[in-house]
Amino acid sequence: MGQSRRSVLQGALGAGAAGLLVGGAAPLPAAHARWQSKRSKGAPLGLRWLGVAGWELSFGGRSVLFDPYLSRMPYAGEDGALDPALPIALDPEVVELVAEKSLTGPPELILVSHGHFDHLADVPQLLARPAWSDRRVRTLCDTTSRHLLAAMGTPAHRMADVVAVDGGDHLQFDGYSVEVFRSLHSRQQDYSSFAAGSRTAVPSKPRTLGDLVEGQTLSYQVTIEGGPSVLLTGTSNVAERELAGARPDIAVVGMSGHAAVHGYPDRLLTALGSPSVLLPCHHDDMVTPLGDAGLARSVASDAAQALERAAARARPDGGTRVLVPRHLEMLDVMAGA
Repeated sequence: MGQSRRSVLQGALGAGAAGLLVGGAAPLPAAHARWQSKRSKGAPLGLRWLGVAGWELSFGGRSVLFDPYLSRMPYAGEDGALDPALPIALDPEVVELVAEKSLTGPPELILVSHGHFDHLADVPQLLARPAWSDRRVRTLCDTTSRHLLAAMGTPAHRMADVVAVDGGDHLQFDGYSVEVFRSLHSRQQDYSSFAAGSRTAVPSKPRTLGDLVEGQTLSYQVTIEGGPSVLLTGTSNVAERELAGARPDIAVVGMSGHAAVHGYPDRLLTALGSPSVLLPCHHDDMVTPLGDAGLARSVASDAAQALERAAARARPDGGTRVLVPRHLEMLDVMAGA
């Protein structure tokens, strides 16, 4: 990474991250009646968008990470398309700086939706952080992602806490549960999939973007005892029959290209029963550095608009609201509920 890139991010975070990190909670519109009673019972839940599909969930001084990818490495060839032959170009200084300055603290849990570079690549560095060495951090992912994490040099003591899961798992943690759903990856315009494939054993160290293969794509629903439930999706596709009955209060919806996927996101909202709050994700350009003055312009505005139209079709009464996150800004999803 060039020094100028680090300096830009350091300056933004050091100055309170004007336009990026907001110290006060951003209030949400009034939430659906089904979780009104949770406001007084549960700890406040904060959601911080890390860019691409990445999120931090923060509650009661604890946190869970989902698809934390901060390196924002080059991914496109000369034609502008995803190029699987490009080298993996991690940005360890940015990962460390954001982890130090912007995250709540050591996560209890890291959730990984699938093995692609923009979801998995920074997880080994985060797990190896010396500042988190005295805290137990579990990771949930599919078997392919577990093998890729080992191949990328994840410390052995952390690998002992990398748990391979599949759709149908519903795991209980202290004060919250995590339900795992089988999902699908989005399709490219020609209906193909980027870096498809799986790994049944630990491969050689991945060196190109295409070496980080998808495996099985998963979605996760985190339900806080006495608080809201949050569905986290990392791609813009849906296996709707897998999600039937999930009924999250909040849904984080992947909104990368989905023209080849029939009826998305309407089928997603129908399967979920129209959550109270929707948050788009995976709708930035994936490469503009965190802290860059043009970062906000890297976000596709039509992603939120597409969600708003789908929400209006699903809930003409306005009971489903779409919020537009900003990079590294904490949203308090209980405020105003």
